[in-house]
Formats: sequence, structure tokens, C-alpha cells
Amino acid sequence: MYIPRRPPLLFLFLAAVSLAGWISSVSGDSIKRRPIPSPPKELFSPSNASTENGELIPVEQFFSAKRCLVCHQDTHAAWSESLHRNAAREPFYRESADILLRTRGIEFTRHCESCHTPIALFSGALSKNAPRQQAPFTSLDDEGVTCTVCHSITEARLNGTGSFTIRRPALLAKEDGTPIFGNFTDEQILADIPGHKRAVMRPLLRTPEFCATCHKVDAPPDLNGYKHMRGFSAYDEWQQSGASHESVSPYYRAEQRVDCRGCHMPKIESLNDRAAKNGVIASHQWLGANTAAPLFYGQMKQVKLTEEFLRSQVISADIFALKRESTGETLPEVTTGSQLALSPGEEITAEVVVANRKAAHSFAPEVRDLYEIWVAFEAVDDQGKTLMRSGFIKPDGMLDDSAHIYKAILLDEDAKPITRHQIWLTTVVAYNNAIPAGRSDVVRFRFRVPKNWKRANSRAITLKTTVNYRRFTQEYTNYVLKRQGRKLTLPIVRMAENEVKILPMSAKNGAGKKDRTTKDVQARRWNDYGIALLEQAQYGPAAEAFRRSAELNPSDPNPLVSAAIAEMKTERFGLDRNQLAKAAELLDAALKLDPNNPRARYIHALLLRSLNKSVEAASELAKLAQEYPRDREVARQLGQTLYTLGRIAEARVAFEAIINVDPTDFGAYQFLSPIYQSEGQTEKADYARGRYLQWRDDPIASSIAARFFAAHPQWADERILAHTHDGDSPPRPVLTGSLAAPDK
Repeated sequence: MYIPRRPPLLFLFLAAVSLAGWISSVSGDSIKRRPIPSPPKELFSPSNASTENGELIPVEQFFSAKRCLVCHQDTHAAWSESLHRNAAREPFYRESADILLRTRGIEFTRHCESCHTPIALFSGALSKNAPRQQAPFTSLDDEGVTCTVCHSITEARLNGTGSFTIRRPALLAKEDGTPIFGNFTDEQILADIPGHKRAVMRPLLRTPEFCATCHKVDAPPDLNGYKHMRGFSAYDEWQQSGASHESVSPYYRAEQRVDCRGCHMPKIESLNDRAAKNGVIASHQWLGANTAAPLFYGQMKQVKLTEEFLRSQVISADIFALKRESTGETLPEVTTGSQLALSPGEEITAEVVVANRKAAHSFAPEVRDLYEIWVAFEAVDDQGKTLMRSGFIKPDGMLDDSAHIYKAILLDEDAKPITRHQIWLTTVVAYNNAIPAGRSDVVRFRFRVPKNWKRANSRAITLKTTVNYRRFTQEYTNYVLKRQGRKLTLPIVRMAENEVKILPMSAKNGAGKKDRTTKDVQARRWNDYGIALLEQAQYGPAAEAFRRSAELNPSDPNPLVSAAIAEMKTERFGLDRNQLAKAAELLDAALKLDPNNPRARYIHALLLRSLNKSVEAASELAKLAQEYPRDREVARQLGQTLYTLGRIAEARVAFEAIINVDPTDFGAYQFLSPIYQSEGQTEKADYARGRYLQWRDDPIASSIAARFFAAHPQWADERILAHTHDGDSPPRPVLTGSLAAPDK
């Protein structure tokens, strides 16, 4: 059957009408003051969580963790200091959730408590008729996410916060999996170990989708009276990273697939646990990034282990290059002992590459509006004089106002920053500079070379940099501790550091210290540098950095692919019309090294499409989609290519594949609605249209961000991808009181 290369005119008309309707349906309402939603009527709303039968589970039907202690001593000991155990009670969460409770009512807290205090949710304690209207809501709140919560979940979905189904906890199950309810004795359980395993273990618990139920979050309209607002999603970030082996586009790919458990539930020695196999069990400490909660409860072992986890080469810092401000010349591959012909008194910019080496999700990860992660830098001459200093802690414990900090700024409808994590007020994410998995950032610090640089008594300039981590901003910490009547100093963890000493070019200094790093290490440095430049839209320099990496490691095709991407990005701006030819040459070289390299094939398909060879592009993308059925970006590009070719039914299949991976992907729904409409599937078209409108970014909300930056121009420099910190960098004072979103 003949399929036209372009969609029929009627189809294009329907699509245009649909898109125009979508725009008009929201443009007039999106900037109006949003209403406070009515109290939810459904039993567990505005949570996404549910029980198997849709009914409550009384508190007494959940077992305390103490019930598991006798047989699982090591697991219990690890869990007892974990963030899961502290999830319901720890004050840094509780203070934010209690704002919601005070201002909107206990029913609305079900959204948050579905992950933090699930027993309160499922037992019906979060009701206006419940006997307790303040935490703790139940006798098991102190246990937070306790054993019989996770081990009673039977279904995981990917729709947002708390997207799971739970059943009444059971200690034994029949051979067909039917739970046997009751509080059996240890002897009865030990007499039927297979029955116990059937009751409390299932393959679901070993999947990353299980973790996604609480580590992919949203704020739904029933909570905010507005629309679905995407929050963090460590799951989606992992799924698209090189750790999952489900995506072709990451810069780096782990040798073996690693999921959430690989980092956060590693195998540890166990001598006192019946679940141990060969003397090891999966750790239930869930080490991550929270040093505040265990410190608050005096759980110092957990604090120490968390600090060690954060220092385990998750992040790297590399003072990679110096740049002359007067000429723009870059002096790369700086190492200790480098001799540089700098001029006395000239301005130099140090380029520090911060790379997300090991986290299979963004850095900062989750509640990044409250994290405090920054890059500190110092340039000091031989006389001890500080030439430049950034990212220091002030005497009152507050961070330097001009530090390079990794965070997100959430704004309410009045363009005021949200400082208490009131996600129900969020209208737009105005700023977010997290580093995705496997990617890099380049941070620039400007200083002036001493005037006596060439004198004999001035032999070196020492450059130091560190990436520091503090669990909460000092302002939020002060707020919580004041309300708690406590005094604590949250630890500052040095996650990465680098120091180099540079020398003036002089015969007295000899030949200088030779860089003895291997070519593989040098290639990695150049590749990370190229990634950082590409992320900052410095396409020309990025392409050159990738080429240098490829020269140092000629057996690796990936730097060649990355260089091709940079060339193709440059083509978009019309700077050099030969860019696509350059990209083709680079990709040909990469495919000669590895004809089956999926990343090279993917970018080559996009290049073919740019060269008006869409049929060939679709063919290659279709092959990749078969090999990587969970790569949403391959499916997206395939769907868009088929759409332009008029192969509408095939395009629908591609976009539906995206929804199977991420049911909140509004971009897929944007195409699916008119496609369904053209096929006469009106109900599906309406559903997809509604999902698109609910999950997409509000196009009018950008005006709110503009108002914030107009009111606080000190943030203007930070918004520029490639900006420089120096002594004149404007301070960014902490916005509190009337300048911040109210506690409502």
C-alpha cells in the first residue's frame, strides 16, 4: 500500500486545529491567581498510592520492625538508622509538611505522607475526623517507612509521588502466592521459609521501578490547584544514564548495568541475619546524601558512613585550564609544576571542570531547592597573599553570597522563591543547574597575576578548589533548629578537591615537573572538558576538546561522536555551512572503529535526517528502537521522523513506546492526540490532549521567572551558562521574610 511521504492535508489541518486549541485553552488562564483546591474526597487523594481493595488498612494490621528483629538483626540495625526509618519524624521534613497541614488541612498532607508516613495514610489517620491532627499520627510513625510497608507493596507505577499499591501485610503465603494473614510465631515462620519468602519478597522489590514510586515526584492539581508540576526524578535520570544500559546517548556507559540497589543497597557482611547468603546481605542503610537526619538523632555511625559515601569519588574536580583575559588564549592541561609565561599583573581565568562521575542521577539529586552544594576556589601567591577567594563559609555559618552553587530556584505565582519546600505553591522552576549523570560543568574563577610574578622570590601560585556539600542551606537549617530548640552544626563534606602550583617560565625553574598521567587519564580530562563546554553551548571549543580526547585515545569512538554533535549544534546557528560535512567525517571515523556503536548510529541517523535523507534515518532509528526498546529519545526521534514522512500509524507506535517508559511524557502526548484524532480514536485523543496540557510546562509561567530575575538582577550572571566568578561578582543575599514565598 502506498504511504505518502507527507501527512495528508486534512491530517495537517486537524493537527493545527488541535494545537491551536491547546494553546488557547490555557493561555488565558495560566497567569490567573490559582484557587486553593477543595479538600480531596477520595480516600487516599491527593496521593497516587492505593490499597489492593481500595479500603483502609488498620494500624494494628501493620507489624512493627521489632517483629522482624529476632531473625534479621543486621538488617534491623541498618534500617534503624536509615533515612527510611527517620522519614516520618525528622524535623527537616516535618517542618515543611506541617506548613501544608496548618494552612490547608490534614487531608492534603496525604500527598507527602504517602512516602514519608505511609501507615498514617493507609490507616486513615490523615483525616479531619482522626483523633490526632498533628504528627505523630499513629503509633508506628516513629518507624517511618518500616519493614511491612516496602515488603507489602504489590505494584509500582511511574505516575509521580507515591505511585504504588499495597496490600495488608502478611508473614506467610500459600504456594499460589495468596497471603495468609495473622501474627505467626517465629517457629511457624521458620517451619515454612518458602511461604515467608512468598509473602514478603517478590521480583518487583528488586527493580528500579519499585524505588521510582517515591523517587519520581510530582505535585498534582488536587494538591496545588494548578497543574501537574514535575519534581525530581532520580528514576528517570537513572533510566536515561549510562548505568541503565537502556539508553544510547550517554557520554559514558557503565561496564555492567547498575540500578538503585547497586549503589544504595550494596552487599555487606552479615553474621546475625537469617536472610544472609554466603555471609552477606543487601544493606538496608540506604546510604545517600542525608547527613542531617541521623545527626539530629545522634546516629553518628550513619553520619560517618554517609560522609564516606559522599567522598567515594562521586564527583571529581579538575583545575584543567587557564585563560588569558586579554587575548582569550587558553592554556589547557594544567598540572602541578606547569611553567606558564604569564605577564605580571594580567588577568587570568581558571577553568575548573566538575564532573558527575558516579551518581547515576543528577548532582544535586533530589530536593535541590534545599541542598547546599558549591565549588570553592582560592588562588594564593608564595607570600600567602590571597589573589582570589570564592565559596567560603562566613563567620555566621552562611555561605559566601557569590559562590558557584548547584541548586534549583522554585517560584510561587507571585515570583517569590520557595524556601520551605512548599511544592504545592510551585509555579515555575526559574533556575536549575544540576549536573546530569555522566556530564560535567566548567566553573570559571578570575584572578590577577602578582606584579612580582617574574621575581626570584615569587616562584609559584597555588590554585585550590573543592566541591563541598551541606545537606541543607544554612538558612533553612537555622529555621528548623530554632523551631526545634536545638543547636547542631551540619557537616560540610569535601566531595572532591584539586590543587595545582603553577610556576613562571624561567630557567631557574628548570624544565618543570613532567605530567606523568597516562594518555587514558588525559583523554578523560579532555572529554570531560568537552562535555562541560558542550553543555554550556560553547560548541566550537567543545568540538576541539573532543578531537583532542580522540587523539589521546584513538580506540574510543565516543569522543568522535561527541565532536560530531558539537559540529551539528554549530550548524544550527549558521556559523559555518560545512558543519554537517565535518560531522559526517567524524561519524564515519567513529563507525569504522565500531560499526555497531549505538551512540554513533543514533547521531548518524539524526545527521541523515538533517541531510534530507529521512527514509534512511527512519530505517536506522527503527533498528535502534528494536535493540533499545526503552530508549525514549530514540523512540521520540523515530516518531518525529515517521510523522514527517506521513507514516502516521508507525509514528503512533513509536510515541506509545515512550509512554510505556514514562507515562508523564507530555511531548509524546502532544503528537499522540492529533494522531488519535486522525484515526478516529476520539476518546484516546481527548485523553492524550488532557495529559499534554497537565504535564507540559506552562508557557506563560516564564513571565513569572522573568519577574523574579528583574527583581533580583544579582542572579543574572548565574543564568549565563558560561559565566565567571571574580572579586566583582554580585552577592546573592538569601531571600527570606517578605521576599520569599509565605508559609501557606
